[in-house]
Amino acid sequence: MNPTQTSAMLLGALVADAASLGLHWLYDPDRIAEIATARGTAAFAPVDAAFFEGTKGYFAHAGRHAGMLTQYGEALLVAMRSMVDSKGTFDAAAQRSAFAAHFGPGGAYSGYIDRPTRGALERIAAEQLPSGIDDDQNPALTRLPAIVAAYHASPDLTAQAEAAMQITNVNAVAGAYTAVFADLLCRVLNGESVAEALGAAAEAATGDVQAALKDALTTSEADATVYAGLVGRACHLPTSGPVMFHVLRHSTSYADAVERNIMAGGDSAGRSLMIGAAMGAAHGIATPKGIPLDWVLALSDGAAIWEACRALGRD
Repeated sequence: MNPTQTSAMLLGALVADAASLGLHWLYDPDRIAEIATARGTAAFAPVDAAFFEGTKGYFAHAGRHAGMLTQYGEALLVAMRSMVDSKGTFDAAAQRSAFAAHFGPGGAYSGYIDRPTRGALERIAAEQLPSGIDDDQNPALTRLPAIVAAYHASPDLTAQAEAAMQITNVNAVAGAYTAVFADLLCRVLNGESVAEALGAAAEAATGDVQAALKDALTTSEADATVYAGLVGRACHLPTSGPVMFHVLRHSTSYADAVERNIMAGGDSAGRSLMIGAAMGAAHGIATPKGIPLDWVLALSDGAAIWEACRALGRD
């Protein structure tokens, strides 16, 4: 592991999130395929309500445009910047304050507020601890790449990952998937291939989580869109976790992983952070299998985002 690899993990998560924005929460794979074929790519599709007309989906990002982050990416970036301000450490009180300042009334964020974010904002305002609510959805993982960047070599990793999750989510299933993806990202940073890391992380899981992840890795179905149709495309980790493992298992590059994930439909942005982080850590930036430079340049605030990645990655 080296600092540039850690920065690539963070950038990979954020680029994948932005790439997913335009088709996020479109649940019709045929419509997604039609749009992707017409454009030549599913990534960085324009934010267009017409894509969602007459089909299954939820158009949540009317106030945003291609190149911007979804609420998931915004939450990760807020966490990263708060950790940089805290000298590279996770300070839960500072995180809650930064989260509320960004997503709450008068904050810089303007856009969709999901259930865990709304619940956390209410509990932070009421000074209730923990600020998270009982929910097993993808917002539980939004801060995890930042935690892994700072604590991947520390015995405090598990405790810090749990504390970061509890900013928005306090749930046993979410905790189990947080542990799985922390393990996965650490293994990739430590030099294991994505395939090796997936197998080891699945083996280290227990119960229903282990069974679901092993199924994702061993199923004879290689098409992520079909597989997502079998297990679910929605925001809950018991469905999105296996889809993330399946996408990573079958992808040949960072761009391939992001495209597969978007094509699978549903909460593609919620899955994108872990997929992008793992592939960014494994393949780097502007390499044959890494994060495409033109995708980095497509970010609306790319220079500031890269600076935040470097600052926490300690380049």
